[in-house]
Amino acid sequence: MGLSIKNDKCVLRGAEAETRDHLFFDYGFVRELWGDILTLFGVTRWVNCWDRELAWVVHCFKWKSLIVRVFKLDWACHVYNIWKERNSRLFGGKVRLVGDVLKDIKEAIQIRLKGWAISRANPRDDSLCVKWGIS
Repeated sequence: MGLSIKNDKCVLRGAEAETRDHLFFDYGFVRELWGDILTLFGVTRWVNCWDRELAWVVHCFKWKSLIVRVFKLDWACHVYNIWKERNSRLFGGKVRLVGDVLKDIKEAIQIRLKGWAISRANPRDDSLCVKWGIS
């Protein structure tokens, strides 16, 4: 008994095996998306494999600032939207641009933070709110 898979090639690209590392951080589309997300946070770093990105993100989640709250939401949105994009391509034949996926992630974060008491007195928090469209 088990699952029979005829093709293990990545749905997003088709050339390589679809592994966790490849799907979430090692493919041009998702590498660009994650890079764009990091840029919105003002972070400049090289995108690594799943294990290294996860370790870095867990390290960043230790504090309770606004940036950490947004980053937690963003991590979940990134993973969810990549999986959603994969399934859209696999089952619906629909392909979207990185900018469209990033827009969806920003909208999801804006909705989740709606109604939160956010002090914009801190210039860093204010800048974050502007970049993410958080009101």
